Amino acid sequence: MSLRWVWSMLAFMIVVVVGAVMMVSINSIEQQTWESGERDQGSLLATLLADELKVPMMANSRAEVDTLIQLFMQRVPDVQVYLQWSNGEEEHFGDLATPAVVSGMKAFPSVAAPVAGAAQWYAVSVRYNTASLGALALYNPGKAWAGYADQIKWRLGGVAVLMALMTSLLAFVMGGRVRGQLRLLARASKRIASGDFSAHLPVRSTDEFGRAFHQFNQMVSALEQREKLHDLYGSYQRPQLVADEYDRNAHRMEKRKEVAVVAIDVVDYNGNGVAGSQEDALHTLNRCFTLFQHVAHEFGGHVDRFAGDGMVMVFNHPFDLKCYENQAAKAGMAIVEICKRLESEGGSSVRFRVGFALGEVMIGYLGVGRRKQLTIAGAPVALAIQLAGIVEADGLVALQGTMLALGHGFRPKELGSRILPDGSEVRCITVLPGELYVEQEVAAVVEKQFQQMAPAAGQYEDDDEGW
Repeated sequence: MSLRWVWSMLAFMIVVVVGAVMMVSINSIEQQTWESGERDQGSLLATLLADELKVPMMANSRAEVDTLIQLFMQRVPDVQVYLQWSNGEEEHFGDLATPAVVSGMKAFPSVAAPVAGAAQWYAVSVRYNTASLGALALYNPGKAWAGYADQIKWRLGGVAVLMALMTSLLAFVMGGRVRGQLRLLARASKRIASGDFSAHLPVRSTDEFGRAFHQFNQMVSALEQREKLHDLYGSYQRPQLVADEYDRNAHRMEKRKEVAVVAIDVVDYNGNGVAGSQEDALHTLNRCFTLFQHVAHEFGGHVDRFAGDGMVMVFNHPFDLKCYENQAAKAGMAIVEICKRLESEGGSSVRFRVGFALGEVMIGYLGVGRRKQLTIAGAPVALAIQLAGIVEADGLVALQGTMLALGHGFRPKELGSRILPDGSEVRCITVLPGELYVEQEVAAVVEKQFQQMAPAAGQYEDDDEGW
């Protein structure tokens, strides 16, 4: 059974139940009102007849009394009258016998009132000033309540059924509209699930469905753009940077560019360098890599890739960055300082090496299908990774010739010759701050990262930009 039929039947049943309850309540109220009206009418008739009989009873004119009673019974059909004179003589008018409880009354009320024990009988004494002339009792059958009650039930029942039918029809129509809107939403969702992001819902109103359809269209547009971004850039590590470039149409296919590369490698990750369980080690790495990534952003770079337990940062790509060599060197030194501080404070049992290289790289797509991503490749990337992996040093390691590009803000510390995995021998240095302003800038960024980390140490577990 469809939902619209369920709603229609439910609406019909609710209205019928409500109508039945209202019918019982109204019937009870009407019956009480009817009984009160019948009592008032009977008392009024008894009072009127007593007033008419005062003068002839005071004159002891029995013939006139009988005539007045007969005329009264003609005007008010079906009534019965019991008359008692002051001397105790009784007269009965009508076809019904007077109940014993009426004829046996010793005292009659001065104001007409129902007789207890005799339904629809009303008694009153006949007086003239203070003189008692006699008493009378009047039987007033009134109208039958059963017939009146049937009329109420039929009328209320008809109204209830009509309202139930109208409500059911309204629920059926509204249910059809809701079902139609839900069908549109279901069909559009099915198209989205199949990869068709051209599915948009028509927004023809400002009600809840109109707002929901508008939100759905916005969601589809966002999904479509995200899909395009993924097709263009793959699993890029800085989504906002990609989105900015996509919006500005700054993306250019295969190209070469001078960049600065900072590579970070974990020391003996598969050995004894990480204390505790593998889960604790992953948590520690995530925390550290999140800090490193924030540092890269502070100095204008971004994370190009994660390779195993290592990280590669790039500066001057995809946008041009002024003094990118210096910015990359500052980022590398900040990462070194973060590692030292974490180790000294007991916040990390992981040690890192940081390599730094400059040069021209090729920018293009690497990978297959959904794993395809825009990245950089070239000698500087390989050199930075090798420097981070083989040199025993606690600072930012680079080739000796790197100082020519950095300028006077930095100073070198000689490390001597080292043999790279590719067999080449190179002279290496550790890059250190050469001016106070460089040292202060690096220290400020490091302090900022630790201050942001302090309020919620566990936030890095769920960081969207984490490893």
